[in-house]
Amino acid sequence: MTRVQPFGPLPSPHHIPIAVVTLSRVFACLAIPLLALSIGAPPARAQVGSTTDILTGVISDPDSKPLAGATVDATAVDGQITRHALTGTNGRYTILFPDGGGQYRVTVRCIGMAPLAFVVNRQADEDRLVRDVALSPTSARLQEVTVSARRRTPRDRQTPGATGRILSGDQAERLPIDASDLAGLAALAPGVVPIGATDSTGSAFSVAGQRPTANNITLDGLTFGGGSIPQDATRTTRIITNTYDVARGQFSGGQVATTTKGGTNSPAGSFSYSLRDRALEWGTGENGSFGGASTQNQLGGGFGAPIVKDKLFFFGAAQGRWQSADLASLLSANPATLQRLGVSTDSVARFLALVNGQSVPALEGGVGNNRSTNAGSAIARADYIINDSHSLMIRGDWRLNSQNPTRISAYSLPMGGGTMHDQGGGIMVALTSHFGSTVINEGRAYGSIDNRKSAPFLELPAARVQI
Repeated sequence: MTRVQPFGPLPSPHHIPIAVVTLSRVFACLAIPLLALSIGAPPARAQVGSTTDILTGVISDPDSKPLAGATVDATAVDGQITRHALTGTNGRYTILFPDGGGQYRVTVRCIGMAPLAFVVNRQADEDRLVRDVALSPTSARLQEVTVSARRRTPRDRQTPGATGRILSGDQAERLPIDASDLAGLAALAPGVVPIGATDSTGSAFSVAGQRPTANNITLDGLTFGGGSIPQDATRTTRIITNTYDVARGQFSGGQVATTTKGGTNSPAGSFSYSLRDRALEWGTGENGSFGGASTQNQLGGGFGAPIVKDKLFFFGAAQGRWQSADLASLLSANPATLQRLGVSTDSVARFLALVNGQSVPALEGGVGNNRSTNAGSAIARADYIINDSHSLMIRGDWRLNSQNPTRISAYSLPMGGGTMHDQGGGIMVALTSHFGSTVINEGRAYGSIDNRKSAPFLELPAARVQI
């Protein structure tokens, strides 16, 4: 059977408000209550500890006795942000980096002891970077200390809770894919099958044959339903394809955990432009063959800088994409394409004659032969280091997507479609704290709103023809 849909109304405009508040923590000896409030949508959930690096360890003397009052300074290599900590009576220090850079320069100082400097690197997907240090008296002259780690093989990383792949923002931008499409990035991991977007649904992915609803996409630790963010705002993307790690949950297929960039002590920015011209495409076929030829322009950029050094930072990024593709409908299909669709040319001619006999207005000239898709997104973020134990982050996001025309298939007529406009945004507040050397808490709250409108070209009863 072949279905031909000539026209039909679209769903009526609707407005979807969403407000979500979620609290979570990395680990703690004290129980922190979780609060989730939602209006009109399921609550978003925080990914505990997925965005925070925890530097911890014990400072001791040559006799392995803990040193109290030792000063530990840690500097993130990528952002040049320095944080401090003092050891307690047990000699333990704990320093939090909510953004999770993964590489730090650490200096330890204590009265009567020689200072010691070393580098700490994250080797896999761990969030706790443990380094114990034994200081020597100042009377002893230390030689140069070189810290090295054994290169981890793929077999070493095949452990419960292992990450399928970790991509930095720079790596994603160099790949021949849309770095702002989080579902597209997930397809880079082994065992992940991409699911292409349509004119009414976004791109998705499947892990081990499961439905896309079994996946979870998080942004800065909270479930994110926007689908795409500016590529210049992406700091790291972790793709997890199993759920054996007890620190993770909320999905049985796969998870894409993305963190956004924040401002640093060094002002920095990036701008990008890409062009995909249908004149440069090969193998799209002749007119009416539904070869998928399209032209796309994409422009984006981001910039971050300190407002107060080592205290207050700002970062913002925006991206716009304008795409024009061939419109696939019964009127634009050639005889060879109709044969591949399983429809004969005389059946289509008879169908068009019946439609014209019903005095249905023709919109072929008004719709044209192209489908235009415009999308935009923006993110602004402010980070405030209250003190060495507390950090505050405020992030706002906005997105826009429009299609004209939409909901037109290869078996339908252009007058059966319409236009679609979708926009929304949200605000997130995150507070990261640690108390003593054992209790760490992450609290996040996020509220968002989404407004989607669809309008048909013609308001007529729907008709469906089976051949």
